[in-house]
Amino acid sequence: MTALFLIPGVAVRINGSLGGRLDAWLSRLPAPALVITGLVIVAGLGWMDFITGPELTPLVFYLVPVVLVAWYAGRWPGATIACAGDLAWMLADALAQHDYSDWSIPYWNAGERELARQDALTGGPNARAFYEVAGAEITRARRYIHPFSVAYLDLDDFKLVNDRLGHLAGDAVLRSVARALSSVLRSSDLVARLGGDEFVVLLPEAGAAPARLATEKLRGALADVVPAHGWRMTASIGVATFLVPPESVDELLAAVDRLMYRAKQGGKNGVAHETRNEAPERRAHVP
Repeated sequence: MTALFLIPGVAVRINGSLGGRLDAWLSRLPAPALVITGLVIVAGLGWMDFITGPELTPLVFYLVPVVLVAWYAGRWPGATIACAGDLAWMLADALAQHDYSDWSIPYWNAGERELARQDALTGGPNARAFYEVAGAEITRARRYIHPFSVAYLDLDDFKLVNDRLGHLAGDAVLRSVARALSSVLRSSDLVARLGGDEFVVLLPEAGAAPARLATEKLRGALADVVPAHGWRMTASIGVATFLVPPESVDELLAAVDRLMYRAKQGGKNGVAHETRNEAPERRAHVP
């Protein structure tokens, strides 16, 4: 014997004598008994939902009593069970107060979020971290009306490091560069590796003069990185000081990227610094 349950888009078959006996038994139950049975199942699911916490919910199983009661008792009893399921789910979620069943889960999640913002090679901030912090600085600058600056560094002739010394040496140089740049800046500043041999530095609340001073510190820090005997690292650096914040981080990066290429075209180990949104707009080039 085969029992067939039909609901829109779903067909469930229970084959064999066990299915036939279950179908016959459910068919003989009066509607009130079916509703009570459905409510008991919903209560059990609600308790399971509560004790497992927010990271695991048996939401799909709430459909089981709804389907059974609707099939054997009718549409409105089924709707009653559906409402009870919604109530049980919301109550379990509210009582759980977003606590986790295992104490380690929030720490695991926090660690995962931290790793997502960390550059795998240097261990420092990556592009995602820069986007988040720079976005927050744009919002702060817009609200409190203060300037800030950004520097974009592209290491000169870094390809030669990889070609002559090998990629392991190149990776070591990038780690040294990240440490050197961070060591000469304020704790509120951010040095992030965007990828390859490109780094970006966020200087919160830094106007043009502090940005020039910070840029010279960055150049001095790079000069202390020695990949091999007699070899000093330099970079082409584009610096933008924003008196009025840009609309987005993408716009910010596009501005300093253009300045970096201007510095590179003017000769290696150069700096192109521009104060934006100033009237009249001032541009400076440091050889």
